[in-house]
Amino acid sequence: MKLVVVIPALNEEHNIKNIIESALDSRKTITDNSPVTEVEITVVSDGSSDNTASIALEFADKINVIVFEKNRGYGAAIKEGWKESDADILGFIDADGTCDPNNFADLCTALVEEKADIISGCRLNKKSKMPLVRKLGNRAFAFMLTVFSSWKMRDIASGMRVVRKDSLSKLLPLPDGLHFTPSMSARAMLSNKLMNALSSL
Repeated sequence: MKLVVVIPALNEEHNIKNIIESALDSRKTITDNSPVTEVEITVVSDGSSDNTASIALEFADKINVIVFEKNRGYGAAIKEGWKESDADILGFIDADGTCDPNNFADLCTALVEEKADIISGCRLNKKSKMPLVRKLGNRAFAFMLTVFSSWKMRDIASGMRVVRKDSLSKLLPLPDGLHFTPSMSARAMLSNKLMNALSSL
């Protein structure tokens, strides 16, 4: 079972090396502690005007690098990375380092064991650095979605998720911009086509 981890990056020259190295280092943890047997890493530089693309290309012998000459959006970057992969599980993680790539082991295990279509990570914990206003907005939207669905989700905009490739068509269409993650959460929670066990791991 193959996992692709897409890292969308816009002007992340100060973070991109660390997240790539963390993702590379996490491969053994993921394959040793989940049903995943292979991990592919793809960085998508989304029209970056700094050194994000050139730094990512230094790792071109170990990862895939896609370079958008013009900014196309956070969601577009993730979708392009998924499109270029033959992986069974489609994942993504933000380039800012707020999520630990090792957690893909737990996410992928939950995806398989719960026979879910999508599993989401959660940044709303004691170590979270999310501004209070964003936390409150996130929780308010999550509460609203919970009221209208049978599922609970704490972090509706989490930048770390895994999706079964054969379930992606049930989530589409998804926006190209930053609303990609909350839109995915809403579609999954309100859909009757998905076994949408949206977890807060």
